[in-house]
Amino acid sequence: MSALNTALKIFKILLDRGQIDRESDSDLFLEYRNSEVRSALAQMEDELDFTIVEASSTIYLVPDSSNGLLGFVSKDLREWVASDARLLDSYLLCYIAMYIFYLFYGSRNRNPKQRDYLKVSKLSEELDLRFARALADSDATSVLEASYGLNFIKTAELWESKQEYEDKARKTKTGTILNTCRLLERHNLIRLVDNEREIRTTRKLDDLMLNYYLSDIRVEEIHHAFKGGSQADA
Repeated sequence: MSALNTALKIFKILLDRGQIDRESDSDLFLEYRNSEVRSALAQMEDELDFTIVEASSTIYLVPDSSNGLLGFVSKDLREWVASDARLLDSYLLCYIAMYIFYLFYGSRNRNPKQRDYLKVSKLSEELDLRFARALADSDATSVLEASYGLNFIKTAELWESKQEYEDKARKTKTGTILNTCRLLERHNLIRLVDNEREIRTTRKLDDLMLNYYLSDIRVEEIHHAFKGGSQADA
């Protein structure tokens, strides 16, 4: 089999499954190490706007943020929330997802993962505090809006408009968190356990965070966005 054919076979499996594991696909996992195969895949990455991430025992396909074919676009996120969802609903979903990642991987230590699980109730409390601070200091929040191109104030107002009590209905705060988690769970990034009261990460998310997303530059950006220095936390 030629290097190009092998590369296409690897690409096809990555499209179908999102990953190739050394245990179940040992031959292809080893073929990926072939320089000619890697070269062919690198050309596909450039042309099709995706990145292949290699962890210790798994290879993953990660769509670039500009990839509207393999990745998410705002329309997909709105439809996940509801058929009548607004763009602002997708912003809130994205913020909750990013904050989940931050709470799990926000450490500055050598291993950035700082917890094994996260209670849904604790996440809701943290989001209450952050959005309240964003609304209390709108000037500082506006500065962060300009830096990151997101409407934090409107997103905070949407969160505050949701019902307080713990219920799994879509329009409650807990329901909104769970809807975000189910999207992440669908892509094998987190698991909801203990009757959907607790969030745990998957090996896939650990691998992607440690081997791709958490470069030094990205870590600094994450801390700036969620710590905010002396400014209101966004």
